[in-house]
Amino acid sequence: MNLKVLILGAGGQGGACASILSRQKEITELRLADLKKEIADAVASHINSPKVKTYQVNALNIDEVAKAAEGVDVVVDMVMPWMATYVMKGALKAKSDYINTAFDTPYWEEFLKRTPMEKMPLYMEFKEAGLTALLGCGFAPGWTNVLARRLANRLDKVDSIKMRIGKATRLPGEHPYDWVLRPWNPGWSPKQALVDCATSTYALENGDYVKYPPFGGLEMCDFPEPVGLLPVTHHSHEEIYSMPFTFKGVKNVDFKYYLMYQPAILYALGLCSQNEIEVNCVRIKPIDVVASLIPPPSDNIFVESEEKLEYADETNFIELIVEVSGRKDNKIVTWRANCPKMNTPGPLLRKLYGTALVYVSLPLAVGTMLMEEIEMPKGIIFADEIDPEVFINKMMGTGYPYKWTETQY
Repeated sequence: MNLKVLILGAGGQGGACASILSRQKEITELRLADLKKEIADAVASHINSPKVKTYQVNALNIDEVAKAAEGVDVVVDMVMPWMATYVMKGALKAKSDYINTAFDTPYWEEFLKRTPMEKMPLYMEFKEAGLTALLGCGFAPGWTNVLARRLANRLDKVDSIKMRIGKATRLPGEHPYDWVLRPWNPGWSPKQALVDCATSTYALENGDYVKYPPFGGLEMCDFPEPVGLLPVTHHSHEEIYSMPFTFKGVKNVDFKYYLMYQPAILYALGLCSQNEIEVNCVRIKPIDVVASLIPPPSDNIFVESEEKLEYADETNFIELIVEVSGRKDNKIVTWRANCPKMNTPGPLLRKLYGTALVYVSLPLAVGTMLMEEIEMPKGIIFADEIDPEVFINKMMGTGYPYKWTETQY
């Protein structure tokens, strides 16, 4: 298989995806594009592969996207989620398949209105062109969807899907409240992360969407150690919108993220606001001030070293829980997947992929390759509509040494 790929967005996750794909034998050409070509050039120089060529592209310009995508098999969208339809139209014009890790408008609004999938924006255009748009194929959404489908396949009927993410940093010699002064960096677009935190969200409850305010629905979640017991709250996320459409009959779907103290405080102070205010005769948006003080995610791929990665393995921890409940042989059954940090062991991952930033970028790379390797439905699809065993086998086939546990209750 000779696969040509365009990655649009060379930031933290786009650069990591480029690094992974450049090392796969299936990839023969990799075009890395960004609004700031110097970012794409720096990432390409860091990857140092003859497969990688760089371009300057404005993701909001459909013609520019289409021109950069001429002759490629898949367009990988790693720009802001609200830009998705612009990039999708560019991919359509270039007659290329499309994949992203995140999406929001206009799809969230359409899901809430219960718009049938065939009437979703650009669905018929992709289907009639014989193309596939795979939305949400990163960590969450993406890996969460694959695991949910894998567990759901063991049930006769699915009633509930719950997702929980917890994080913890355990520094040697740290005192109980030293975390208060620890810098915050989400690892992706700081502005988008703040927008996500400050956005009202929904949960599917008894078949109906229920709206929650930012940081609503607080509960305690007991994650495996060393993450441990943490408060979690409803969080604006793609799965709660798409899963009620792809898991037939499900009545309850929610996604909760650990309570991020710094963003919660920023939100409470109004510093996540996108409304302009005047400060010393200057009009500014509070969120832009905060985002400007956080290191850009594109720096992440450049600062990895064996020493730093080993330290991160020992101090930074993430846990994902995906819990699917329903009926099997007329009995109520719950399956839970407990997934520890996916970016470890860092030094080994860096040797395999040129980066340890794999939790979003590796599922994305896997989805990209599978789009041309297996027959996928045409139109718009989601990661849980791919055979989970095929997806997992492909991911592990890249050499990924990851392990997680699955338990029946």
